[in-house]
Amino acid sequence: MATVTDAEGEAALDLDADAGTFADTLAADGVVVVEDFLAPALCDEIRERVETRLDDLPRAGPDDDYGSLSTRGEPVVRERTGENDDGMLDVFNMDLAVPALAQRKRDRFVAEIVNDAAGARYTPDNLNVYVNRGVTDTRDFHADTYAGKFKAFVYLTDVPDERYGPFQYIPGSHEPSVLRKKAAQLVNRVRGDPPTDGVFHDGDDALVCTAPKGTLIVANQAGLHRGTPQEPGFERMLATTSYTPAGADHH
Repeated sequence: MATVTDAEGEAALDLDADAGTFADTLAADGVVVVEDFLAPALCDEIRERVETRLDDLPRAGPDDDYGSLSTRGEPVVRERTGENDDGMLDVFNMDLAVPALAQRKRDRFVAEIVNDAAGARYTPDNLNVYVNRGVTDTRDFHADTYAGKFKAFVYLTDVPDERYGPFQYIPGSHEPSVLRKKAAQLVNRVRGDPPTDGVFHDGDDALVCTAPKGTLIVANQAGLHRGTPQEPGFERMLATTSYTPAGADHH
């Protein structure tokens, strides 16, 4: 059993459902949603602490890649420009500045779900905060990698409908056959697109994760997923922890 605490440290919720049940769903569908994972008051505290720091944090340079930013040893902001998700703020290492985020990165309940679903030991790699404010153009359905990676997203703001940019995932797309992967890579090569972009899928099959703040979403990143384009004036903030196989070269 996992116990979640609110901003004052008082017990807010007992996650008394068996983590194995969530792991079974994750293994079968590639994604699982856990409601009421964090108390709303704790989400508000985290969001406020992130927002107060955003303007003062160092910005990534044009030559900084994912690996160098995630191991930098301090919070740093990468603003995505001239690409999909234009305008999104990707805040690396915010767990170093916000203790409540450091606790989320070490969460044993989430680790148990991931490990049980994968049938192997995975460890948290890095924690990022995504700040989307009117991000109207996002990458279409894609996989991050087929090499083994999970992400645990926690909404820090309410995401009640698609105007706010909810996470989407196509259940069952996380175990493509070798033939399907090679065919998709070929089509993407012809198109000039990244090799893991979605090709053989129906977006109408996607699980659209509209949910209140405090909701946890754990996803196998080999499955097809995306962030929904927002409408101008709508915002969304979430924290995401990446999990990779223990002992692997994460970068």
